[in-house]
Amino acid sequence: MSVQLPPYRPIKHRSGLKVMGAAFHALLMRELQTRFGGYRLGYLWAPLEILFQVGIYLIIFGTIMARVLPGMDYKLFLVAGLVSFRMMSTIATRALGAVEANQGLLMYRAVRHIDVIIARSFLELVIYFFTFVFLLTVLAFIGIPISFAKLHVVIFCWITLFLFSFGLSMIMMVIGYYGGEISKIISLIFTILYFASGVVYSIHIIPEPYISYLLYIPYIHNIELMRNALAPTYPINNIDIGYFLKWTVAVNFLGLLMYKAVERDLIRSK
Repeated sequence: MSVQLPPYRPIKHRSGLKVMGAAFHALLMRELQTRFGGYRLGYLWAPLEILFQVGIYLIIFGTIMARVLPGMDYKLFLVAGLVSFRMMSTIATRALGAVEANQGLLMYRAVRHIDVIIARSFLELVIYFFTFVFLLTVLAFIGIPISFAKLHVVIFCWITLFLFSFGLSMIMMVIGYYGGEISKIISLIFTILYFASGVVYSIHIIPEPYISYLLYIPYIHNIELMRNALAPTYPINNIDIGYFLKWTVAVNFLGLLMYKAVERDLIRSK
């Protein structure tokens, strides 16, 4: 009596890119659920949160800034500063708990810790860039003058700010994994930077020598250049985008160096 064997089916091996793509998709879906799954408003929460902040600052500082802000409507000024800073700070601070929050997915060999950072950073870029576009559309609709002649400069500022934020996120992932209570200090530092670096007021109203100290903060140069691209009458005296780009390269180099130095420990913690 012969035994009928099932037909031979060769095992399909997926390429490295397909494995990476599948891991990225799984991480992205998890991040979407984590970020917006608990809110009824879902994806609308991001632009509504920024709109709420813009409204608060208009009530508090609107009258004063209308008199002293050089060459730019204060609503446009706030949108350019708030949205870009929030993207950067969110990418960096959310990386502090990236390892712990994704421990379940990190059990799979195909998922690496840097994949988590890439997925989280990319999601925040998409969220805040489309929030930025939406709010610019709203401002244009209500009659706020916006120049699109330097749209390529605006895109350049967003791309480079994202790269800077990604480098920060790798550093923050390592700090968050080893740092313990230092994570709370990092969040406090970003809160201080939020109020100290021209996000809600123009650095041009700050007298010397204090403005020179503020210009050591790298991302100020990016945000100010973006504001000038949206409103060419807004001055960019002493703004050096090359200084910001040097920081971007340095931060990414340091982030990759730190990640490679602790990668074995991170893998063992899976």
